Amino acid sequence: MTNILTASESNALSHNEAVIERGIKTFYEVGVALADIRDRKLYRASHRTFEEYCQGRWQMTGSRAYQMIDAANVVSTIVETEVQPPANEGQARELGRVPEPERAEVWAETVERTDGKPTAAAVRETYEQRQQTDDNLLDGNDWVQPAGPGFEAAVTAPPKPKRRPLPEAFTEAGRDLSRAAERLDRLTKDDRFAKNRDTTHHQLPELLGALDTTTRLIQAMRLDQAQTTEEARRWWATSLHNISDALTDVANSLNQEK
Repeated sequence: MTNILTASESNALSHNEAVIERGIKTFYEVGVALADIRDRKLYRASHRTFEEYCQGRWQMTGSRAYQMIDAANVVSTIVETEVQPPANEGQARELGRVPEPERAEVWAETVERTDGKPTAAAVRETYEQRQQTDDNLLDGNDWVQPAGPGFEAAVTAPPKPKRRPLPEAFTEAGRDLSRAAERLDRLTKDDRFAKNRDTTHHQLPELLGALDTTTRLIQAMRLDQAQTTEEARRWWATSLHNISDALTDVANSLNQEK
């Protein structure tokens, strides 16, 4: 691909940059504009990489640009509905944690139950409520006789919302985690990673937090009590030892006196 932009590409770049310059008020339009610049390499006339373009043109890190692009992608999955779209990145990021097939419904429910004033926390609450189920039925006490005369006053106890089956939800969450890890692995193998390594360090707290959560999950699974083959147990043990050794090496190198 030549570094010289065509007239059409120059017009597209000018349009996108105008959107970004005035928008920083509308994250969705900015994210869409950044995605177009990235995907069509409209930055190539002035910068070698998209990350360099974001830093040089907008004083924005590449990771920040990708956050805005991801938020815009989430919104794009529901903009065709009749419900108002997310108004800020916080709402979009929280909605991004919801499986795509459920996003539109979760968002619509959130907007409805907040009287058109949704928040990121409300999105999370809506999704969590959808996961809840009535594991304990009413044990036959469907009818409750309230105080006061008259059978007509009897009411039916409302059923609790249902959660998805735990194995299904657990499997999907595991796949989401695996896909995220694979994506990060691909990024570290990108030929630009070595040149941009210093810009990745600020993500370490999030990565370590995710790793700590995963560690607690593995402990809760009680692998030593699992009914499985000896071969599987050896593979689990070897994998955990390899990861532990690798992290120990990193920790030791950080503790070394300079």
